[in-house]
Amino acid sequence: MCERDVRRLAGTRYLSQKELPGFSLVEISIVLLIIGILAGAVMKGKDLIESAQLQSVASDIHDLQISYASYVSSYGSIPGNDGAAIARFGGGVKNGSGSGALTSEEAKEVMKHLHAAGLINSENFKLPKIGGTYDVIAENGVAKVRLSDDGKEFLSYKQVVALRAKISDLTGSLPDDIEITPSELKPDGKYLLKVKIR
Repeated sequence: MCERDVRRLAGTRYLSQKELPGFSLVEISIVLLIIGILAGAVMKGKDLIESAQLQSVASDIHDLQISYASYVSSYGSIPGNDGAAIARFGGGVKNGSGSGALTSEEAKEVMKHLHAAGLINSENFKLPKIGGTYDVIAENGVAKVRLSDDGKEFLSYKQVVALRAKISDLTGSLPDDIEITPSELKPDGKYLLKVKIR
């Protein structure tokens, strides 16, 4: 009895080399194409999510600038520096000097004054969608919103470049109104961002 007859008796069909199962080059190409499309979609999805998060940060900064300007327009004083804040809002806030130049101590009261005036929802404002915090600081008497991680740099080069463009487009801020620290941009560096509030 030959090998072919033995296989037939065992219940298996004898296959010639031409009949062996396998994948054709076309089938393999289609599978690789599908994997490539899925991988591209995942990468593009991550880029879209990060772009939306950065747009949210730019919108938050714009909202804070509008709230700040509304306070100045309504009360004729800078939030944090307002000398009549207690008379306006009660004991939950501190009075500023009313000098028109914000000090570092008065900068800590800016969010409290804006919240007491009903211009923002919380004394802590919001948390940025990309991490870190928004802090109002004073430099040379001018209020600035700082995006940092407890005062430390955490933004990537790509995020800084995108944020600078988005904030400029949305708020109309001048290039000098947006500061990056450290000022020398390197692709592998970490940064914090400060935007003047007017």
